[in-house]
Amino acid sequence: MSTNELVAPKTFISYSWTTPEHEEWVLELATRLISDGVQVILDKWDLREGHDIHRFMETMVHDDDAIDKVLIICDRGYKEKAYKRQGGVGIESQIITPNIYTDVQQEKFIPIIAERDISGAHFIPNYIASRLYIDLSSTEAFEDNYERLLRSIYNKPM
Repeated sequence: MSTNELVAPKTFISYSWTTPEHEEWVLELATRLISDGVQVILDKWDLREGHDIHRFMETMVHDDDAIDKVLIICDRGYKEKAYKRQGGVGIESQIITPNIYTDVQQEKFIPIIAERDISGAHFIPNYIASRLYIDLSSTEAFEDNYERLLRSIYNKPM
């Protein structure tokens, strides 16, 4: 898919600081999306000292002019924090949940599978468990599914 003629969509990445390896995975994904023309908003890059954390998260979720897509990076830590409403993930979950439940046709929030357990089950929080997701947890299917993700971000189906 050529992204030269497309408007660069603004995409917020919601994730858990589960492990340093997972944080690195998220940063690599964000960097790759940028190389494909996506404007990525990431707390590590865009949330600064003195900013209101809650306002930042609310803007990422509610402001359709500011953000086109929200990628929800689902791993064990994200699911646990969403369920327990802990930390930034817990706050974002509370902000996102009403949007998910009130708009069954929504395309703004995209669950991304980053990890599976030893039996192959994914770690998707209940509030988005019924939504179609993109699986980036497997190196074998990563490239095909990454293209699906890009097409979804750019609203350009196959």
